[in-house]
Amino acid sequence: MPGRRESKRSPRSREENLAFSKQNTDMVSYEDLLIAQYLDELRKTKNSMKKKKEVPASPYSQKLPHSDYGMSNRRPMSATVPARPGSGRPSSGARKPKIDSKFIADPSLWDPATPRSESTTSTSQVRKGRPASAPVRRKTSRPFSATSNLSWFYRNNTRGWSARSTPYSAFTGRRIRSQYLNKPYTIRCLAFKNGSRESMCRVAAPSMKVFLEMCTDRLGLGFAARRVFLDNGKEVFDAYEIPPDSEVYVSTGDNFKDPYRSIKQNITLTNGAKWTLSGVLLPEEGRKKKTKCKVSKRMRNLLENNRYRILVYRNGYTTEPMEIVADLGNIDEFLVACTAKLGLTSYAKQLYDWEGNEIKDLSDAPTLHEAVQEGSSPIYGPLWVSLGEAFSPTGTIHYIKYLRRTIKGHLKEAVKYKNEVNYALGDEKEKVTITDILSMPDDELYSTLELAEQEVDNLTESLQDIEDKLQKIEGLQKVEESEGSHYRMKHIKEWEFEHRLVGRKGLRLKVYENGSYEKDQVFYFNLAGALRGTSDKEKVLTRLFDDLSTNHVTANPHNPKIAPVVKKVFDQFGKEITNVHDLEYDQEVWVSFGEPFINPFTYCLQAMFEKATGYNVNGETFIIREPLNMELTKNRETYAAWEASVGYPVYDYEQPIDPEVQSHIQDLARMSRLDARSTYLQAKNDVKTVLYPEVNCFKKLKRGGATKQWPSDAQVWTIQKNGYIRSKAMPQLCLGVSDTKVDLTLGKEAMSGFVVNIQKKASGNTYQQWQFNPDATITCLAHPNLVLTYNGNRFGDDDENQQPEGLLPGQSVYLIVTEKRQKKESSIQRFALKQERFDNLGQWKYNDATNKEWSKKALSWPVKEDGNLNEDYDWPMEGFLLTNAPALHKPLSKLGISGMAPLRLMTMKNGERDTRLAMPVVGPNLTNMLKDLNKEKGGKSGKKQQHSKLIEKDIPVPETDNVEEDINLHCVDRTVRGLEFIMFLDNCTSLLNLPFAARRLFDGKGNEHFSLVNLRRDDLVYVSCGEGWMDPKLSKDQQQRRVLLSQLSQDIAKIRQYISLRNPEKYMLEMEGNMVANTRIIINRQWNLEEEQTLPRRPPQTEQDSQILQDSRATMFGEEEEENMTCHEIAHRRSEQRLNNLKWPWERLINVSQDEGGDDPNAYKFTDREMYDKYKPQPVPKISRDTLQRFVYEDGYIACSANRTLVLGVLEQEGRVNQVLLVKRRPDDINQRWVIRENGEIRSKHSSQMVLTVAMPANEPFSEDEEGRPLTFSGCAVTLQARKLNMYGKAHQKWRYDAETGYIHSFFTNPYDKEITAANHADICTYAISHDSKINQPGYLAEVPVQSSSDKVAIKNITVCTSCARAMRGRYKLQKLPERTEFSCAMGEAKKLKLQQSGSFRVLNGKVDLSTHEAELTMETWEDTLEKLREETNVRAIAKEINAAKTVKTIKILAYKNGEGRMHQGELICGSSIEGILSQCTYKLGLASAARKIFTEDGTMVLEMDDLIDWAVDNYKSLMVDQLEKILHGKEDATADEEEDTKQSNHQNNKAPEENDSQREGDELEHPERGEGEGQDSPADGAGGENAEVDQQEQAKVQRERDQLLSQVQIPPVDIILRYPIEVWVSSGQEFFPPEKVETKMENRKKRRAFRSAVSLELDMEKHILRQMKGRRLESQNPGEYRATRSSKQPVIVENNWQEPTVEEQLKHDTVHKLETHLAEVKSVQKEKIHSVSVNTNRRLYQQPDMKRVMVFPNGESVERAVYVWGETLEEILDSATIKLGLWGQAKIVYNMEGKKVEKFDEINKDELLCVSMGKSFSKPKNSLDGIEIKANWGRARKQYGPNATDLVVSAPINPTVNVDPFGPPGLALPPSDDSKSNTANRPQSAKPPAT
Repeated sequence: MPGRRESKRSPRSREENLAFSKQNTDMVSYEDLLIAQYLDELRKTKNSMKKKKEVPASPYSQKLPHSDYGMSNRRPMSATVPARPGSGRPSSGARKPKIDSKFIADPSLWDPATPRSESTTSTSQVRKGRPASAPVRRKTSRPFSATSNLSWFYRNNTRGWSARSTPYSAFTGRRIRSQYLNKPYTIRCLAFKNGSRESMCRVAAPSMKVFLEMCTDRLGLGFAARRVFLDNGKEVFDAYEIPPDSEVYVSTGDNFKDPYRSIKQNITLTNGAKWTLSGVLLPEEGRKKKTKCKVSKRMRNLLENNRYRILVYRNGYTTEPMEIVADLGNIDEFLVACTAKLGLTSYAKQLYDWEGNEIKDLSDAPTLHEAVQEGSSPIYGPLWVSLGEAFSPTGTIHYIKYLRRTIKGHLKEAVKYKNEVNYALGDEKEKVTITDILSMPDDELYSTLELAEQEVDNLTESLQDIEDKLQKIEGLQKVEESEGSHYRMKHIKEWEFEHRLVGRKGLRLKVYENGSYEKDQVFYFNLAGALRGTSDKEKVLTRLFDDLSTNHVTANPHNPKIAPVVKKVFDQFGKEITNVHDLEYDQEVWVSFGEPFINPFTYCLQAMFEKATGYNVNGETFIIREPLNMELTKNRETYAAWEASVGYPVYDYEQPIDPEVQSHIQDLARMSRLDARSTYLQAKNDVKTVLYPEVNCFKKLKRGGATKQWPSDAQVWTIQKNGYIRSKAMPQLCLGVSDTKVDLTLGKEAMSGFVVNIQKKASGNTYQQWQFNPDATITCLAHPNLVLTYNGNRFGDDDENQQPEGLLPGQSVYLIVTEKRQKKESSIQRFALKQERFDNLGQWKYNDATNKEWSKKALSWPVKEDGNLNEDYDWPMEGFLLTNAPALHKPLSKLGISGMAPLRLMTMKNGERDTRLAMPVVGPNLTNMLKDLNKEKGGKSGKKQQHSKLIEKDIPVPETDNVEEDINLHCVDRTVRGLEFIMFLDNCTSLLNLPFAARRLFDGKGNEHFSLVNLRRDDLVYVSCGEGWMDPKLSKDQQQRRVLLSQLSQDIAKIRQYISLRNPEKYMLEMEGNMVANTRIIINRQWNLEEEQTLPRRPPQTEQDSQILQDSRATMFGEEEEENMTCHEIAHRRSEQRLNNLKWPWERLINVSQDEGGDDPNAYKFTDREMYDKYKPQPVPKISRDTLQRFVYEDGYIACSANRTLVLGVLEQEGRVNQVLLVKRRPDDINQRWVIRENGEIRSKHSSQMVLTVAMPANEPFSEDEEGRPLTFSGCAVTLQARKLNMYGKAHQKWRYDAETGYIHSFFTNPYDKEITAANHADICTYAISHDSKINQPGYLAEVPVQSSSDKVAIKNITVCTSCARAMRGRYKLQKLPERTEFSCAMGEAKKLKLQQSGSFRVLNGKVDLSTHEAELTMETWEDTLEKLREETNVRAIAKEINAAKTVKTIKILAYKNGEGRMHQGELICGSSIEGILSQCTYKLGLASAARKIFTEDGTMVLEMDDLIDWAVDNYKSLMVDQLEKILHGKEDATADEEEDTKQSNHQNNKAPEENDSQREGDELEHPERGEGEGQDSPADGAGGENAEVDQQEQAKVQRERDQLLSQVQIPPVDIILRYPIEVWVSSGQEFFPPEKVETKMENRKKRRAFRSAVSLELDMEKHILRQMKGRRLESQNPGEYRATRSSKQPVIVENNWQEPTVEEQLKHDTVHKLETHLAEVKSVQKEKIHSVSVNTNRRLYQQPDMKRVMVFPNGESVERAVYVWGETLEEILDSATIKLGLWGQAKIVYNMEGKKVEKFDEINKDELLCVSMGKSFSKPKNSLDGIEIKANWGRARKQYGPNATDLVVSAPINPTVNVDPFGPPGLALPPSDDSKSNTANRPQSAKPPAT
């Protein structure tokens, strides 16, 4: 009735009641629209408000520091109500767009840019009147909260916000009802899926939109719900059409489907069906109608238009092709479709065909090749779609290759078809395999053959075209590969990284607290903003830390007042993030506030399965590992679908033909190849489906979690009683040990072992059976000494996982079996079982673990503490097998037991079987001692000590009454626990009556214990004297064998350590670390620049280690500083601290700027920066070792040369050993003064009995391997100890100060002192070094019981060395010998003295010689013996071999050089072996080469020491018989005979020297070889000539007489005979030369020297006279006499002038010449010929090359033309000379520089200058210019005077008087004539014959 209502009201009243209506205005403001929409939505959703979903906070809603944007709840300015003008109509200037009222209900349809017409506005704004049945009810009062805020809409603005005012609607004119009274309509119904009654949900929603959304979610629809139907099929469009609590059907867009349709149809068929004779007759209603093909509108439109199918690819790809139906005339629409179908990131812009041509019109697109056409409708393409980049031929090449393969396949089939047609035509039907051909007639066969030939021709042509296109495209591909990405990106403009248009994607991280994997927080990081203004990675990382610190993500829930500061960020594998760019989007990270990474995961063993495929490439098989495709596991979830096989299953391998595929397979083999011998799983229904099982370590997953894992129980293992560890998912598989041995590195140590993998279960296979030990370790039965070990690799952490050598690249190693590790590394060998089955919860309660962590984590272990299986568990056990499990049993010290109560243990000897012989031994009670030490040290020292141990854990320091912690004693290297252990072993030594001191302790399982902490009361332990563990279950022989070998190996270990310590050289005093106070003083090798450069650098500290170290220093620096301060300084410091504590916090931080402390990470931990800077430890620069080794000795101080204020000193002298430190110089401290004595001691001024001493290195000869490690003095501390007064054994107290260099040399003493010192430290008996020589050494007097002949035990006092006394301690009474007592250790002669073998050696006492030259030889000998004995299994043979070693006998010899006789003094040498004696002879005799042979006086070669001893005894007997013969037969005339022999020898020696020389030459020819030194010309001559004349009977008679005389005399013992040195002659390989002949030759040389000196003296005298005569003539200056001659040329001559020699002078000159000639002849006769030793070339050990290098020059030319040539024969030298010199003819003759022709190659010496000729005689070398000048003059003469000008013959008349030929040789050159009749007076002086 709106019309009637309007007729009753006048227009005036309407204007009065409505201040703002559609008739008065045509616009609505945006503010009004917003308010109306808000009120409308509030009305609809007031009663249907639901809980708001938790939506993650926006990353951009954080409060900015400079504004309140994003944090205020105030109403925006755009939504405020502005003040209205006075009139109800707005001004015409403020026109706004028109908005229909319908857009208020649905704001999504509003578009402010859409114009509205006036007519539309007027019609749509018709106001409806209120019906009469609903009168307005006015209320007298209304609350203020219910008033409308549209008061400016009201007509009367003067009333304001009155509670009595009645609001009117701004659009309808009606009064507005209060919104809280309007109840919204709620849809309540039961919703079903369309066509189904199975899926249903009850839905209550305020609107249809919300209703459809809820139905989509709750019903699980695949698409959004769009339509709603009632149960009668009527569609619902409005919420009011749905009755309450009704049933509706929700559809995603399809029509209504009756859910009861199938039921109704079945009922109809059941009721209407009739039985007939032909069967059941169904009614017409129930019959299924035939499906009619109905074409959709879209398909009809496609068929009507000219649309075609086009195949497209992305540019550069041939994968994921898309088929697009497009109009050929609309390319733009086609590009849009390509963009959508291919999923391009931007719009497609260009199209290319397969030749690279751009397609601008789709009609130009090529048709798909008929070989790949499918169906009747043609397909165009393929086309490649580009975003604008250039054409990429890579994808086209792959497509063309695919097309070529397809055509080749068709061609092959066509050829085969053609051949079979030919067979059919040729009556060879047995070869035809196609049945269709057999049924064809002949005419059809001919037509088919033509078609087949035509098809073959077409395919061949197509294949050729494809090949041509492929070659063209490959050229383009090479261009693309050469240009790289620039080839395709030429259209894109390149911008720099810092360009403003280049943006960076931010990071979204999932942040966890360190050690937690729950309650992840999403964190957003603006990476572009962080990189703004800087490119430094550290600054960007700092900004990330700051954002994490200020964000609520890292809020501290425990103490919210403390603002945490993020220091480190880790990934899931514990790797610290040091570069922000390494982070990925949505990556999980863990934040740390300075503490190290705490792993939030629990890792366990997991069985992983991946696909394995076999390939056969060129005859070589490859097993390739590929990721598992979940499609392969469908319908194969259980183990019954798989069959395990050892080795790859046998079936046909894939054989790829394409070379590219083969190359790809070979590339895969380099990365993921598997071993064909491994275990595999093969699907039973598909033999080609093969899986490769592998065990790895992965984080433990929850059962039934969201993580996809196949199989679901891959991490669950089943442990059986027989020792098998089987996989629950695949019970046919179990863990086993393979035969593959690998080497791994864990930390800094290397280990090796066998790989553990998954194998097929085999019954009785010991490699698959495991034994669970009580210490949470697992051992394989096949390797009982090896323990299952986890190597630390984690699945997914490929960067840290190490791949050992020897494995194929596809295999990974996570578990191995190796030797048991030490305590620090034992966690990798501990495992635990986590049981989580619901049917047997609480199984962990049955474990026997004493460690509470096992109970907290609910862990189980299959065995009890005694090693037996725990039957309380439900067997077989099932659960997760965890790695790195905690210790199963904690030591007693950690179980809360306080104090050190004495412990009683049942002890037995090592290897003892009878447990009834166990002796109870009670340990010492050290509780009071430990408490006293705690009280003395107080809290400060205890805190420091425990902080050093617990530096990484924040554990409070225990109280002083808690004596559980181990405390060091006054000696640095011993603790209270160590003292308790030593005292316990001492008690065991006496109670068990051990032969040596007890040193090692084992429990009943063979585990060695180093303290009593882990032992319980009445535990059975075994005590040994140093030997290894002997299992009492072994046989007696095996135990004895182990004991003997262990004792022998320990003795050899002592020898090895002694050798490493016996000769310390170049050790200097050095400051450890840096040059600061309280630095230790040590000794180290002398600094050398080359060695320092070659030494490996110290690995850098990790950031975690450095942070821990800084934290510890920051905590303890105050206490460390107080120790070095005076009381005055400490008082000042503590007063400043008290004053600082009284300040307010803002007073402490008032002077600290924001930038300070940025460089120091510890500065923020302290409130007072000034105090921190004052007392923090200052960084110390690194100083060279050269500076640290230089000292200055001045004023009694030993100061650093670089800093004289730092000197050597001792803080406090307490005890016998005090540490020497570097301290600040104090004049009043006497402990800093030193006295350097001449004997090498550096004494303290405080006490003259205290000297600087080198602390010997820790001696550990009884380590686990029992091999002993070589010791070194590098790094040994320098201490202050009591001075030793013995001569030997104090080498570590000897020093030498070098004032020039500043070095202080240690061990500056003789080698003997060093050896005794090293022996005392290495537990070596000094008898092995000094033997029976009595030396001044430290020792003890031992009272040893000796069994006498009367069966009475007598006490005998013997002297023993320090090492033997240490071994005898606790068994015999020992008393220290007085200082400077000389003795020899009696243990070296224990057998001789009939003493029990109880020295320092176990089995080698007195059997080794460790002197200077014998030590290394002895060690090598016994090491070889030990290796041989270890292969021996018989105990008696081993004991016999050791006992057969003879006692070492040291022999003295007097060594001479072979060939020198006794001309030089011999060297006294002591040795016990031939090798040692030879090495000493080489050194002491100064031989040029190593000594090799030893001869006795009679020429006997000595090969063994026994031979030398036997010869000495025989020689002694022979000499004794000679003396007896002289005494008995009265040979008193021996002296006369000797004198007569001497005269005869002198007479023979005085003969002519020619006879002596001839005799000497004869000797040399007879004995051509020489020895060493002078006179080594001939070897020994054997027996003398006299013995050869003696008859054999007479010799026998003489021998009988000598034996009879010898039998009458008592021969002294061998030791007495060997007291005197034995004369021997040492040779480097030459034969023996008797000393008698050497003496004879020396006498002959003296005589020849005397004869030669007489001639030389006479010659010197004549020369002197000749010089005097010449001098007097020259001094007289006689002018001479003139005499006339008849010569016309020289009528007058001068005679007897001062220039002419006189006759006497000439005679004297002739005499001198004769003497020189005679002396030369004498020297040549007496010259000794040196005979070279011939080399036997038949040995073929080394053949000397005959190649020689010489210099040659042409005959008659200058030497400057000489060149080098090489050759092995004379002909080769001539050939080389012809080529090198460029001769015009062949060189034929070789001359030496003397002009002698070289006939043989042996006459040529290396680097000799030779002359080569082409056949002419020798011409002396001349200058080349002279020859050229002569030739030039000769040519000029012939040219000027004719060819006969050079043919001249010179003839001169003979002078009848002088008879001298002017062109002949001079007269003196002619031989003298005997019948010279001419007068000498008439001859010239130059022609006089020589005087005779």
